Amino acid sequence: MKHKPEQEKAPLFDALLAHRQRSCANFHVPGHKQGSAFDEKSKSWFSPLLELDLTEVGELDDLHDATGVIQDAELLAADLFRADRTFFLVGGTTAGNLASVLALCRPGETLIVGRNCHQSVFHACMLAGALPVYLSAGVDDDGQERPLDPEVLEQVLRLHPDAKGVVLTSPTYWGLVQPVAELAKVCHRYGVPLVVDEAHGAHLGFAPGLPPSAMDGGVDVSIQSTHKMLSSMTMSSMMHLKGSRINADEVAHWLKVIQSSSPSYPLMASLDVTRRMMATKGEAVLVELLSRLQDFRGNIKALRHLSERRPPGLRDPLKLSLTAGQGVTGYQLSEWLASQGVYTEMADHEAVLFVFTMGTTPTDLVRLTEALRRLDKVVPLLPKTKLAHPPSLPQWRKADLSWAQLRRRPKRRVPLHQAVGMIAAEMIVPYPPGVPLVLPGERLTEAGIDYITDVIHAGGRVRGIRHEGEVPTLTAIE
Repeated sequence: MKHKPEQEKAPLFDALLAHRQRSCANFHVPGHKQGSAFDEKSKSWFSPLLELDLTEVGELDDLHDATGVIQDAELLAADLFRADRTFFLVGGTTAGNLASVLALCRPGETLIVGRNCHQSVFHACMLAGALPVYLSAGVDDDGQERPLDPEVLEQVLRLHPDAKGVVLTSPTYWGLVQPVAELAKVCHRYGVPLVVDEAHGAHLGFAPGLPPSAMDGGVDVSIQSTHKMLSSMTMSSMMHLKGSRINADEVAHWLKVIQSSSPSYPLMASLDVTRRMMATKGEAVLVELLSRLQDFRGNIKALRHLSERRPPGLRDPLKLSLTAGQGVTGYQLSEWLASQGVYTEMADHEAVLFVFTMGTTPTDLVRLTEALRRLDKVVPLLPKTKLAHPPSLPQWRKADLSWAQLRRRPKRRVPLHQAVGMIAAEMIVPYPPGVPLVLPGERLTEAGIDYITDVIHAGGRVRGIRHEGEVPTLTAIE
């Protein structure tokens, strides 16, 4: 894919370098004065970055009212990612999720939300006072989440003509890519915008062999964690808008409310140069990576006890989910690999997840192959655990109360095993991946509590559950 000549520029990064050369006296924040005052023992690690850690001075523009080099950098990003407008985010995709929901909903208004959305989407519903309708795709016979059915989404939109929008996640943490183009068409037939949390999909659409991006699928908003699958710094993300179904000025207003008034220039500049890298060499690097991953997958097919767990439907080849079965949890696999110096993205009760990016080297894949061969021999010796299975969920359900109403109800902490039939007052979130299992306003079922208990016993962490001594507790409403 041939890039436009202007994509070789990095206006924000270049402006930082120019200011660094031009400045002879610094009488503004930040207080370290471009590294003049900093902890001596660590300064050598931070020093190059501190010289670029500046504020809104000279020609460096203002993220919250961009008219100069930040605006230029965002325009180049919009062009590359096929958007009408792009916002740089310094609060991660979380900031984009919050802003999009707040721009769509007022208190008491209906929003259709995928149950597998990141917790930040539900925090956004809380702040907006939205009344969510929760969508669930269900799981297949192997316990893996299915893609969302566009016909189910159409049914829900038909039953809730007052919905202000739809918020979904694609790809999921495990690499499942939703049928975004079909879902967008359904939303647009009913005149509502589709917002996609594409935190793990900034690379999509950049090379043959990768699924198309959400923007290419015709969505109205895509929020990408550029730092996750591309090469920008942690916390830096981009929010892409297309069309007029969501008000860009309203989004900009809420981003100003949510994000820091002192945004990090190193973070923003890293977005600028990452965009340049993707424009000039992204396709070539990704094509080479996909070829190496094909060879890698061929090499590990011979393993006796470890096998790849593939999500149904379209999937992201840069994610690898391995399972051992036989009562061995993903937590055990992840812990053993960590003991060998190999660190994975996450694990659950069944599998361990590996994330490959443009930064994955051939040496990395050789080392991983060798570690997996050693692990394969160890698997039969690992202690067996009863594998937990998530409880089945309806395809959709409307919350009984809006999040604004839930805030006013009296709450108390109760032992987990005594909470059957009570209403959850907080999200119950196995983390990672940060996807809520139980949402505020939902009644706790015996199957759900059994699953939470199994996850805890298997070594998983569950946010929303506190331990008072040996007893796990949660906050609930009678």
